[in-house]
Amino acid sequence: MTETDLKEKSFFRLVAGRIESFALKGKHKTEANYRCALRQFVAFRGGEDIAVGALTVSLLRDFQDFLVQRGLKMNTVSLYMRMLRAAYNYAVDEGLVGEDKRPFRKVFTGRERTRKRALPQRVVKRLMTLRLTSPSLEFARDLFLFSIYMQGMPFVDIAHLKKTQLRCGYVVYQRQKTNCALRVRIDAHAWDIINKYRVNSAATPYLFPILADRAGARRHYDSALRLYNKRLEQLSRMIRLDDSLTSYVARHTWASLARSCGISDTIISEAMGHNNVETTAIYLAALDVNTIATANRKLIASLMR
Repeated sequence: MTETDLKEKSFFRLVAGRIESFALKGKHKTEANYRCALRQFVAFRGGEDIAVGALTVSLLRDFQDFLVQRGLKMNTVSLYMRMLRAAYNYAVDEGLVGEDKRPFRKVFTGRERTRKRALPQRVVKRLMTLRLTSPSLEFARDLFLFSIYMQGMPFVDIAHLKKTQLRCGYVVYQRQKTNCALRVRIDAHAWDIINKYRVNSAATPYLFPILADRAGARRHYDSALRLYNKRLEQLSRMIRLDDSLTSYVARHTWASLARSCGISDTIISEAMGHNNVETTAIYLAALDVNTIATANRKLIASLMR
């Protein structure tokens, strides 16, 4: 997209150009967030284009009201606003629009505190002992527990886990979200799940039967995540939870259980691959992987008692 295109075409084209740029860079999560934000803005505008320089504070306040009326949570509203603001700031940086307008200054771009979603220990134990006759539900339950056993490993990293990343009793991987490198010792309970479901076929590099092939990994992942969360919702009803389990609940649960076992926040941050807290990062550099593994064994042992 040329500078002339941006000046003469539209805000739609500007955001579409950013989507294309992130797609080419392989930043698919960011690409997807921009795509969702643009889809909502196009719906708000009824498909009618608007010039980059024509965005106003009142227009974006109306867009925010539109999103809220559609039932979107404020953190989702914030995400979409931040995506569109970043695209607008790109235009500012390129000299395509002045710096003085700041049309996003009156909309919500912060983070709303969300209710804690972690499961208490007794509920995790109920899930562990739940008798299941459906192989698909059993697989979903075991992946949820695998996440807990592996220090809150996110579903996206479990899905993309490759056989070659199992090394000498550890899983060595980089988080999809932050690119942070992690080395996690595999506890015996995690090994049980690996041995139960590992794919032995040479046709796929992946450890678990979640993604069909490497070429269509992104498309298959989105579908797999939806199916996983749907099955977790079924499990939630079976153990009579008020709120449905989701892929993120396992991660929050590990952190909450770890703290209840007396594990320090510093070790928890290191174990989960957090890299966005500057103060914590200063203390994380010297932590030994065996310290974290010991903490994780302590947590799992508490579940088995």
